[in-house]
Order: sequence, then C-alpha cells, then structure tokens
Amino acid sequence: MTATPSRAHLTPLVRKYLDDERAEVESIRVDPIDHAPGTPSTGGLRRVSGTTTCGHTWSFFVKSLHSARHWAHIGVIPEPDRTEFVAAFPWRTEADVYTTGLPLPPGLRLPRLFLVDDLGDERLDLWLEDVRTAPGEWDLTRYAAAARALGRLAGLRPADDSRPRTALRTYVGQRLMNHVLPVLRDPALWRHPLVAAHADPLLQMDLDTLARRVPALLAAAGRLPHTMAHGDAGPQNLLVPADDPGRFVAVDWGWQDPVPIGFDLGQLLVGLAHDGLTEPGELPVIHRTILAAYERGLADEGVPTRDAAAGYVTTLVLRSAFTAIPAERLGEPVTGDLRELFRKRVGLARFIADLGLALRPDTSHI
Repeated sequence: MTATPSRAHLTPLVRKYLDDERAEVESIRVDPIDHAPGTPSTGGLRRVSGTTTCGHTWSFFVKSLHSARHWAHIGVIPEPDRTEFVAAFPWRTEADVYTTGLPLPPGLRLPRLFLVDDLGDERLDLWLEDVRTAPGEWDLTRYAAAARALGRLAGLRPADDSRPRTALRTYVGQRLMNHVLPVLRDPALWRHPLVAAHADPLLQMDLDTLARRVPALLAAAGRLPHTMAHGDAGPQNLLVPADDPGRFVAVDWGWQDPVPIGFDLGQLLVGLAHDGLTEPGELPVIHRTILAAYERGLADEGVPTRDAAAGYVTTLVLRSAFTAIPAERLGEPVTGDLRELFRKRVGLARFIADLGLALRPDTSHI
C-alpha cells in the first residue's frame, strides 16, 4: 500500500518520533522502496517522511507484512501443497521479534518500533526507525564484528527444547528437493553459456554428490546443538548506523525456529555474494574470519565452540550450495552485468561445494 496516510494517523507517531507532544504534521511524502519479490510475507516497503509546522523533519520505514495467501507469486506453489504452505509459513515472524523483548548482545540492536498497525485480513504494517547508514564497504573488520555479535546472540538464546525444530527440514523437503535439485540436475543448465563459461568440469558432479548426501547432512544437522538466531543475517540486514557505526541494527529477521549452531554465518558469507558484490577469491578469507569471530562470540557467553564449524558449513550447504547458481535468471537478456553475476555465483557454488565435500561423514568436524 502506497496511499498517503492521514495527518490524524501520523501525528501521534511523529510526536513519539520527535519526543514532542505539541508537534503538528505539515508535509507528508510517501516513497515506495524496491525490494526482491520472493519473500512471501513481504507485501511492500515504503518510506513515509515529511516536516512539522515548526520545520522539523521526520521519517519512518514502513514494512507491510501479510499471510502467504496474499503473496503475488503464490501460484508457484503447486495447488495441492498451497493450503499447507500458507498455514505453515510464519508471516508474523518479524513483528513478533520486535514485540517480544528479544535479548540482544552488545553491538547489536533492533530498529526502534513506533507502531504495529494491524490492518485486518492477516495484514499488518510495521512502522520502524528509518536507519541512516554509515558509508563504507564490508571489510574483514566489519565481517568479524558482525560474526562475533551473531555468536553472542546465539549464546544468549539457547534453544528451548519445547519448540519445534522444523524450519530447516521443511525447507529441504519443500523447496530444495521439489524445486531446486530438479533444476540443478537438468543438463540444459550446465550447457547454458552463462554457466558453461565458468563452471569447472567437476562442479556438476560435486554438487550432485552433495545432493545425494542431503538426507545425511540434514540428519547430522539435527544432532548438533541448536540455538535461536537472526535467521537471515546477510550484510544487507545488518545495518551500520551513521550515528553509531560501532553497532549493527538487525532488520529482516528470518527463521525463528531453533537452528543448528553456526546457522547465521551462512547468510553472512553469501549475502553480498548473491548480489554479485563479492569476488570468489575473497570468500576463503571471509569464511575463516567470520568463523573465528563467531566462535569468540560464543566463548564470550560461555558456550562451547566445538560444533560451530560443523553447524555453519552443514547448514550453508543445505541452504546455499544448490541455489548459488542463479538458474532463475537464465531467461533474461544476456548483458555484461549478467555474465559477471554468473561468473561470481558459479565461483560461490564451487567454494561452498568444496567446503561441503570436506565435511566428515558425521559432519562433526570440518
């Protein structure tokens, strides 16, 4: 929804934002924000900003959430599976994170929440702090700081044994086995010039080897210690605020079922790589840096670190090895940028496959 909200709706929010009970709204501007359309629960993003009659500026980041039954792409789910998918998809996850008093470690915070606006019909808007981010690229120092904070987050949130541990198994059963692996096993994928130009002769075989190990990897992941986590901790979701660049503002919280220890490191590694912003040759040092820092974060909270590497790599393989090559983009017009993206993403697939093949059969060690 991009309709301009009324002054009556905005006035209490602006007063809270400015900590001024006399503030009156003068101008209002609504700017839609582009976002990837793949997340079933995200209905839209927009920035609502303006001024007061006294000349003060204000700005909110508004995220619309909805049940998966409202998802524009619900048709990609086979009709026999649709009802179960809608019922199981945790569309309120992010709203729940903001309203349940989540314990966070030093160096990590949530954006300020101004309003959860329940719109009815399983739709709601989150009115959040519009975080102004600091300039600068993700160097190894920033990666290490983020990984340590994520390790401390895991250490602060041991899994409650009463909570179901189904998210990873559901992902593997529904998306990976039914949709991703059939595409990966199609010879046409490997003959396509965008893939064939960059894939080494063994990559297809190695990914197929890992695919045949998926049940064993999933079982091994289930035996590891579990924690709560961010769930989608890519750099894009760990904002560096301009007014406090020593901390991260964690947004777009994902899976909130218990997950194997080390789970968050997977998205930290691949987040920028998925956007074509990481050279494959940079991945090994990022990998080593974030694992060491995450283990330091666990140790800060008095949590044993022995299983972190296995949890990280096992879940990285299950979640990202088979989707590293962006097969969904093969039908697009070929441009120089697309060729570069495939070069980097094929390199990402090669790196993750090598990590996965190095796992011992019980995945208890790397």
